[in-house]
Amino acid sequence: MTDLGLVLPIQAKDTPLDRLWEELRAEVLAAEEAGFDAVFLTEFHQAHGGALVSPMLLGAGLLQGTERIRFGAAVLATPLHHPIRLAEDTIMLDWITAGRVILGLGIGHQPPDFAAYGVDRDARPEIFEEQMQIMLQCFSGEAFAFSGAHFAVKAAITPRPFTSPHPPIWMGAHARAGLERAGRYADVWISDPQRDVGTIARLADRYREAASAAGRKHRVALFREAWIGDDTAECEEVWTPHALAIHRLYYNVGVYREVFEPWVTEVADRKDFTLDRIAPGRFLYGSPEQVRGLITEWTELTGADYIALRLRHPGGPSHTETLEAIRRFGSEVIPYV
Repeated sequence: MTDLGLVLPIQAKDTPLDRLWEELRAEVLAAEEAGFDAVFLTEFHQAHGGALVSPMLLGAGLLQGTERIRFGAAVLATPLHHPIRLAEDTIMLDWITAGRVILGLGIGHQPPDFAAYGVDRDARPEIFEEQMQIMLQCFSGEAFAFSGAHFAVKAAITPRPFTSPHPPIWMGAHARAGLERAGRYADVWISDPQRDVGTIARLADRYREAASAAGRKHRVALFREAWIGDDTAECEEVWTPHALAIHRLYYNVGVYREVFEPWVTEVADRKDFTLDRIAPGRFLYGSPEQVRGLITEWTELTGADYIALRLRHPGGPSHTETLEAIRRFGSEVIPYV
């Protein structure tokens, strides 16, 4: 069985943030009714035109009026957060939702955000390691002291989390060191949306090896762009231009890398970053039958049992079209996968 989650947009072109917020709340309610397991927010800062930031704060509001669906970040730029504050926010969200929070962590990558927060980007792996040690101590409910290169704390954080021993930790990573960290700390490794499923299968094996070496269980989740329509042509008219635009942005900021995508050196301009090049193994779209088939194919290849789907992007599709796509996933995909 494959669980499906829904990744929400943090921006929408020509849509004020207060209106986007109300649209997202409606999409969360629709996702719960459709049978999605969880909703997720990404974390980015200083976006042109503004965006919804502070995912854990927003998660508390998104779950208001819901009964079952969970909330998580996919994923936090963890070094930008103080570990005590992040642990307390997670514990509070865990309590007020009766255990419906996922703590999604990553080491971050946007240089301007590290500059804005005054955090040494080059030190982020070491910062992250200290944060993990501190947060796990916070979740224990016991008094502790920690002294490291980046943090020195003495605390006894209460209460213990609602979820024992703590909310599930999902970790995003693709470098070897990051996959090894995920093996030591994560309950679930979640892939990024840029790597194709063949590459993800190889990275998932590295993560599993690290988890096994640490004596931990392992689970794999995919983060994929997705849409559903009557046929491929309809999806390519309504949805793919928006998904392609966000991946061209990823290309511009250097997220596509030669070590994973050897063809990236052949891309001299955004216009060369085409759907034919990007969609295979990354974009999950088509008729319900095609979507179900790709889910089966990709989960068998990667060993994943979870897929977090991002339907809507800053440029579109519209809120109304997204609601319809959520409902179609609920009636024509989720019961069958």
